Amino acid sequence: MVYIFLSLLDFMPVHYPSLMIMPLAWLTACALYKKQWVLSLALFFSFLGDVMGWQNKLFPQIGFFALAQIVYIVLLTLLMPPKVSWPKYVRTQFLLLVLMVYGIAMYRIIPRVEDKIIASGILFYAVLLLGMCYSALRHRNIALMLGATFFVVSDFILGTHLFVQRMPHAHLLIMIPYYLGQGLLYIGVLNMNKIEDK
Repeated sequence: MVYIFLSLLDFMPVHYPSLMIMPLAWLTACALYKKQWVLSLALFFSFLGDVMGWQNKLFPQIGFFALAQIVYIVLLTLLMPPKVSWPKYVRTQFLLLVLMVYGIAMYRIIPRVEDKIIASGILFYAVLLLGMCYSALRHRNIALMLGATFFVVSDFILGTHLFVQRMPHAHLLIMIPYYLGQGLLYIGVLNMNKIEDK
């Protein structure tokens, strides 16, 4: 409930940009309290990415979110190998859909990025994000699947807003799926750990 409240504060009519870092700070603290060390590391890197976004520092923001995706991949593949997975046709169709959307996004975004270092960072990050999405999809866990999907949607909107076309209400369009994605990934990992503890 606190996470939802902190997320909603970010959408107040009088906008305080510093509020955008509070939800991930809270989730990180919750993961630490529950002794979910690797999850808390992924959330902490996301929190640092939020701090960089708040300060309009794009390259460090990409870097911290790339580190978060690497930790999520390690967590979801090596530390929590799937015991029950979605049927192969479901995984394949979902992954093809995500790849198609992301392929279109990269086709539209990358040519418009003037700084080639930033463009390279975006491509590298996109590969990691797809890797995290696939790692989440390997588990038969709807929270992980939806969390990864919302994360992809948020980043797609962010990239489009920054490099293709400025969007009205961009903060809402970017942050709602982002907060949903992070929250659902958190819930999904906790649920997976509960199943394994039984």
